[in-house]
Amino acid sequence: MEAIPIGHCEEKSGKSYDGTIEQGIEGTHEPDMETDKGIKGDMDATGSDSASRGKWTGKLDFILSSMGYAIGLGNVWRFPYLCYSNGGGAFLFPYLIMLLLIGFPMLFLEISFGQFGSLGCISVWRISPLFKGIGFGMVLMSAYFCLYYNIIIAYSTYYMFASVLNPLPWVGCNHTDFNTEACFAASQGDDLKECPFELVNYTANNTRPIFASEEYFKHRVLKMTDSLGDMGTIQWEILLCFIFAWLLTFICISRGIKTSGKVVYFTATFPYVALIALLIIGALQPGAINGILYFITPQFDKLKDVQVWKAAANQVVFSFGAGWGGLQTLASYNKFHNNTLRDVIAIVLGGALTSILAGFVVFSIIGFMACDAKVPIENAIDAGPGLAFVAYPEAVSRIPVVPQLWSFIFFFMLITLGLDSQFVTVETIITAVMDEASDFLPNIRKKKTWIIFTVCFLMFLIGLPFTMNGGIYLMTLFDWYSAGYSPMLLALTELCVFNFIYGQERFLREIGFMIGINNEIWKVFWKIMWYLITPVLIIFPTVYGFVEYTPASYAGYIFPGWAEAIGWTMTCSSLMCIIIYAIYYLIFKVEGTLLERVKLAIRSSPEWGPAQDKDRAEVGYPPMPKRSRPGEGDIMGLDVGHTNSVFVGDQDVKPPSYTEVTGPETVHVETQT
Repeated sequence: MEAIPIGHCEEKSGKSYDGTIEQGIEGTHEPDMETDKGIKGDMDATGSDSASRGKWTGKLDFILSSMGYAIGLGNVWRFPYLCYSNGGGAFLFPYLIMLLLIGFPMLFLEISFGQFGSLGCISVWRISPLFKGIGFGMVLMSAYFCLYYNIIIAYSTYYMFASVLNPLPWVGCNHTDFNTEACFAASQGDDLKECPFELVNYTANNTRPIFASEEYFKHRVLKMTDSLGDMGTIQWEILLCFIFAWLLTFICISRGIKTSGKVVYFTATFPYVALIALLIIGALQPGAINGILYFITPQFDKLKDVQVWKAAANQVVFSFGAGWGGLQTLASYNKFHNNTLRDVIAIVLGGALTSILAGFVVFSIIGFMACDAKVPIENAIDAGPGLAFVAYPEAVSRIPVVPQLWSFIFFFMLITLGLDSQFVTVETIITAVMDEASDFLPNIRKKKTWIIFTVCFLMFLIGLPFTMNGGIYLMTLFDWYSAGYSPMLLALTELCVFNFIYGQERFLREIGFMIGINNEIWKVFWKIMWYLITPVLIIFPTVYGFVEYTPASYAGYIFPGWAEAIGWTMTCSSLMCIIIYAIYYLIFKVEGTLLERVKLAIRSSPEWGPAQDKDRAEVGYPPMPKRSRPGEGDIMGLDVGHTNSVFVGDQDVKPPSYTEVTGPETVHVETQT
């Protein structure tokens, strides 16, 4: 046992917080005693009940929630589309490489970061307060995502309810209210018996067929206008479905992390059942083999195209949520000794296999449609939203046995896929707000339901333009810009903080204590990945995207300059959070010369570290300090933090010294060295 004095630290306001703690904490590396059937929490030194924040109640809750977040609508239409437009099977190789070298390292860093700090994506930046703007940027980017993502769920809800009609409303070209003369009268049921492997009578002058389901989506569901400048009016049917989507989101999240953790047992597994069923149905259709061969047959000449590698990197970051803050939020509810490496491997493998499974499903259906229309596969349909709301409805309508049932199952699957990602993204915003506000409003967690309702209601109101005739253009604009460069650059900034400010040596040592792995091979591997390979591969497609910039477009419509300006404003807004908060922190939160302010601002605050004192003692941290008043507890003018920053010159890899925050009182803590 060693005697450790506890003192006080002054803030810029002149007030102080101090604490005297007498307790014995065993520092051996053993799993904590929280059971899988409940939450066991102690009152920490800040006076907040650690249990009030919530914990996952089962080992699978976190994995399934993370997989549900990483595996969403993008796997159903975005991954197959990228294969469709980037050489078929040749895209799989860059995708798997980028998944291994970008996705896997970033997921492990973010999940371990969130679990170690036990806080949401804003408050967790107590690790280096100057960069707290990264967390604000992640929350803002998540808010943009929530606004447009729920409209996709609303479209799926519309189709799900429309599936009960007999016949299905998108079948045939005899609907005078939305069909045109260009409508393609597709074969139904058993009309199409077989399909040749080669389509011999096709020339480049043939036009792409416009299927009845495509006209239904554009002219009946959306009632599309001609441009973003003409938004039209609100479509009441879409509005009702939009309300339904937000109600589902609110109900599930308001029940707390325990309930949403149980909901994902269904929402994260049911899509696999539906995808496998649709794969069997699609594979039995004429022409399906042509589509599958297109999907798995590589065009190796396209590997020389930088665009293929850029698309692969973007898909990995978008799909797995690296740089979005969602995985940090989910991991913050883990038990301290949860094995994050095992979880990341499961999430990465699950996401990759799901994308490949969805590719087989989609391309079997595209092959079927191309055969029916007698066109090459690459000319069968438009990519993007068309894959979900044109190809699939067209395919299920041709199933001879109860097509209404299969249509209902498919769109119900789309809803569950979308809700998984929506749950986590909204939870990211809620958790960030609660963690930040709890410093100033200790009882705010008791008002969580009202806060969730307020956030959901405000986002519903802001999202109303998406339900208008031109809403599809607005959705494309949000998706094109808010989810493009921002997550890549936020992930890169986050990585630089760990590399050059906090110190990879220290972080790896702390992860080793947390999950029970600590050897030189382990450290060398992650240093190579985080210092060199991953940042280079993030920078590469980002720079290329700027050089080969392409403005947003939808179905041949090129967005005007003013729309691009709005898009770039969204992109820059999440990145500007880093700069704005850093300036604010340096001016109002620390004192001294500019260099002294920077040195203090990049150091970890005393509250940084595990949430419970027994875990803090194990990794060499002092007990959580008490506060005499609410506040962030930033340290002003005292050298109390620790960093491996190359700018400060402190390269000691030990955790923060207890003596840096000490005074005349003592506490006896047994730690593991």
